[in-house]
Amino acid sequence: MVTLRRLTLDDAPAMARIYRGASVRFTHGEDYRMTVEDAAVRMKNIHDQDRAIPRTHWNLGITVAGDLIGVIKSRKHSPDLATLSYILREDTWGHGHATDAVRQFVPIVFAEAAVTRLEAKHHPDNPASGRVLAKSGFTRLGVHEGYTEYRIAPPSPNRKIR
Repeated sequence: MVTLRRLTLDDAPAMARIYRGASVRFTHGEDYRMTVEDAAVRMKNIHDQDRAIPRTHWNLGITVAGDLIGVIKSRKHSPDLATLSYILREDTWGHGHATDAVRQFVPIVFAEAAVTRLEAKHHPDNPASGRVLAKSGFTRLGVHEGYTEYRIAPPSPNRKIR
């Protein structure tokens, strides 16, 4: 079962295991290996972002049985628009964890960021990420600047995310 939780400064070693290899192929290049020191800096930035006023970033850890396997985040770009992204440790792919995390995270972003549009994108060579977004209720908008883009509307009281 996937649980979302706040990230802590102690998560740096787990973060370093997440940001490497195939998990970062389309963002940093597959040869990229985040060090624990790099992860500590990132964790400090996340800590600061989550406490900023006004708040423009939401960052949560994705855990399974207490093991931090990924990160899901959102950034508010304007009063009505936020973007969503996520990353999972490669050895946890294919079990529905990303879909579960996105389904849990979407209502949080709409409630806390008070936006009317939430968008996400993925590299065209990463169709699994597109399937995660589609299963989570996002609608495919098309390809822009080489990335496939998606959008989801705020959940209504009567609409359930599949």
